This record gives sequence, structure tokens and C-alpha cells, in this order.
Amino acid sequence: MMEEIAGLMKSSSSRCRISVAMATYNGEKYIGEQLDSIARQDLLPMELVITDDGSTDGTLRIAKEFARNAPFPVRIFRNEARLGYADNFLKAASLCQGDLVAFCDQDDIWMEQKLAVCSRSFADAEVVLAAHSAETFSDSGARGRRFPQFRTRTIKTGRSNPFAFPHGLVMVIRKELLSIIQTPCRPARVRAHDQWLWFLAASTGKIATVADPLVLYRQHQSNMFGARKPGSVKGRATGIAQTLDYEGLADSEIECARLLLTAAEQRSDLADRFTKSARRLELRAKFHRLRTRIYRSDSNLLGRAFTFGHICALGGYWPDSSSTRLGMWAAAKDLLFGVPGAYRLSASRASNARQS
Repeated sequence: MMEEIAGLMKSSSSRCRISVAMATYNGEKYIGEQLDSIARQDLLPMELVITDDGSTDGTLRIAKEFARNAPFPVRIFRNEARLGYADNFLKAASLCQGDLVAFCDQDDIWMEQKLAVCSRSFADAEVVLAAHSAETFSDSGARGRRFPQFRTRTIKTGRSNPFAFPHGLVMVIRKELLSIIQTPCRPARVRAHDQWLWFLAASTGKIATVADPLVLYRQHQSNMFGARKPGSVKGRATGIAQTLDYEGLADSEIECARLLLTAAEQRSDLADRFTKSARRLELRAKFHRLRTRIYRSDSNLLGRAFTFGHICALGGYWPDSSSTRLGMWAAAKDLLFGVPGAYRLSASRASNARQS
């Protein structure tokens, strides 16, 4: 009987209807190219939902002109008050009627096979989010590199880092992910729509990643978030060294854990997954609180070395794909930058820079 139910779920998911959620704001320069690329999809969406956040240029005019001849329904909504990009995207997604929702930035270009390829990821009924690679390009049309760059695989529940999220432009979700947790205020570390949905997906279901670059990710001066340039080992080490507020990180992780535990009380069908995800976050917060002892202004060499050894003894630096533990980069940073006290020099330079 259970096998029959699973078979029905899989067959139905392979025929899932896809909605496209586009959040717009003063995007007249590029939105026409993006809309045309949606209309060229091998697998057309069942609808396009556009929520505009108070554009003062020709964005809405272009969208309405496109809607007249689009090969699918286009529903356009104008917000009465500015929501900001994250809540505007979530509003667009909430208005979608499809089983799946593909997020769409106003200034990119979709490859023709994007929706067809992504839809296949949901043949597995437990996949709640799919994310694919993208390729950067400039206004001149010159293509750059892949960002993000995934390999094709399905990540089991609880094995995805809940905070290592890609940009929303490469995400397709099951619509029910939007309502798994009801909260009036999203925690600080997962406040953006893509952060929030990746966090929920990593906490509750499988995530499928696709190696194919299915979006041309436009890089221009008005990007809210651009593609980070790949850094050297030295550059990465420098970036890691700049993060010293481990108490703040721990507070955020505990806030997320409490949210999951509250949700576990409300959703008996997902209680076990919520609880396990919360316990992982609580353990990570414990390691981060220990790290604060290494980077305190009043710490001494012996105390820092003892704390480092304590974290090692607890297994805090073990590699861990779910990011429950801190991993080897954190171990290298704490051993080479924290224990000797070199972080104090960086802190002093930052303080001097703020005062100058």
C-alpha cells in the first residue's frame, strides 16, 4: 500500500505545474529580455506572476505589453507600499497557483531548457527545492564564469548546510515549502527570501542540484547582489578572519533552532525532521560560543590554546557537509589566527580605519 502511494506521489510530481514568480522594481532596461526568455521555454510555465514594488519607470508598461501576447497567463500586481526585494518575492510566490514556483529576477536571461530540466528534479517526491548552476554575463554580451557552480546530485534531508544558500534566481521550490512554517518575523540569518527557503528546505527535505547553467546571470552596476569573484586561498583566509562575532552567530543559530522546535509542535508529520535540524543548530551554537573564548579581548595564550583543544576534543572541527560542526577551515583559522592572538592586529587595524 505504501509503495502504491509513493508511486502516485512520484508520478504526480513529474506532471507538476510550474509558476514563475518575478519581483520587479525599476527594471525597464533589462526586463524585456528576461520576459522573452521565459516565453521561449521548452516547457512553458502555467503562469507568470509579477509583483511590482512601486516602479517609477516603464517596468509595468513593458510587463503589460508582454502580457497581451504571452503564451501563458500573466498576472501583474502593484504593491500599495514598498515591501523590499525579499518580501516582494515571497508575495509573488504566495500568489502563484502552480505546484512548483520558479523565482525570476528581472534582469537575467533564462536558457530555453531551464524549466524542463528543473521539473525533472521533482520526480522524487521528497525533493522540496532544486537549484542549478548559472553563468555570468555582462551588458556587452560577454559570458564569464559559472556562479553558483553545482554538480548534479540529490542531497538527503539534513545533509545540506542550512546557511550556505545560492541566490534565488537559480531556485525552484515546491509551493508547500512556503507554508511549512508560519512566522511573523524571519530570523536574522535567514531573512532574505532565498536564505529562508533554503533554510526550510535543508531542514525538512531533499535538495536537488543541477550542474547545467540554466540562467545567464547579468552583472551590472545596479545588481543588488552580484556574483562574488573566486578568491585565492589567501583571499578566503582573509575573509574568514574578518568574522569574529561568534556570539552573534550562536544567537542566530539558537533563534533558528527555537523556531524549528516550535514548528515541530505544530506539524506532527515533520516533527522528527524539525527536531533533528534544531539539535544540529544547537550543537553548532555551542561550538560558536566556545570560539568566543578564543577571540575575547581579555583572553591569554594558555586560555586560547585550552579552548581550541576543548573544541577539538568535542569533535567541533570535524568535516561535516551539514555544517553541524565547524570544519577544517575554522580549525585552521582558530589555530593560526586565533590561538596566537593575531586577530588582535586585524581588530586594531579595523578600529583605526573606522576612526580615520
